[in-house]
Amino acid sequence: MKKILLIVAIVFVAALMAGYKLDMGKTGFLNVASKDKTEELTPEEAKIKALEFIDKNLVQPGTKVEVKNITEENGLYKFELDVSGQSITAYMTKDGKKFFPSVMDIEETEKKAVEAKAAEEEAEKNVPKSDKPQVDLYVMSFCPYGNKAEDTLKPAYELLKNKVDFNFRYIVNTKDGKIQSLHGEKEVAQNEREACVMKNYGKDKWMEFVTYVNANCGSDGLCWEDGAKSLSIDTAKINSCVTSEGLKLMQADEKSSGDAKATGSPTMMINGSSTKAVRKYGDSESYKQAICNAFNEAPEECATVLGVETATAEGGSCGE
Repeated sequence: MKKILLIVAIVFVAALMAGYKLDMGKTGFLNVASKDKTEELTPEEAKIKALEFIDKNLVQPGTKVEVKNITEENGLYKFELDVSGQSITAYMTKDGKKFFPSVMDIEETEKKAVEAKAAEEEAEKNVPKSDKPQVDLYVMSFCPYGNKAEDTLKPAYELLKNKVDFNFRYIVNTKDGKIQSLHGEKEVAQNEREACVMKNYGKDKWMEFVTYVNANCGSDGLCWEDGAKSLSIDTAKINSCVTSEGLKLMQADEKSSGDAKATGSPTMMINGSSTKAVRKYGDSESYKQAICNAFNEAPEECATVLGVETATAEGGSCGE
């Protein structure tokens, strides 16, 4: 059955724009009144119209829908529905022109949001600790969210690289012996180039290279050679590595991302535990704190406060 996802507040605004009369009434509840009472449907007419609308637009063919009860509430018809055994409360304006199936309980919604945040914070606290935390970042080279994660991680990486085991891997898959990536062959090629920079020049140079490409090359990587040359990376060496070792490097990353169940770019694992801090793009301090919380005894570098970009964003990934 198709889930019905319509917020009542949006409908009220739409009703207002359409010319419906909205008032709080004596009870203090918002009432919706038809602009022309002569156009109002009878309860039986509303029932027929609602069932027809639901059957044609909101459920799969053959789904059993029954109106258990219909009443008037705050200027609307209120339906108690049974949809294949599932109880649903829905509403319709009395002229039968607006139908919406649920009202969001603000207090309950806010309560659930607070509980979800608390659970997330508790999960972050429970990341396993170690003397030298291991941080694994899984990305796709042309995923904008993965790029944001790389850029955000860079200050924390530079601060903690001598205290933390950082690893950078690519989310790919193999089909018929050929590597595939979400954003196509150009992304596979860039994944392999970046992995070859890592193999031949190390993590510091990798970080400089990928953040250069992120800032300057767009979603096709065509300027990668300019970036490589500016960083004293031999482009011929990288091309040779891609030809001879690109497949092998990607297969290793495929296994690693599969073992970690990393399907979305970016995914960050700290001591083997996934952290949602990775979605706080532009907030390098949050990245640092998440990593520093994984030390048995945090080093003095963790006292350094990293900057937060003026424009930060939370959420979003590729592949999930």
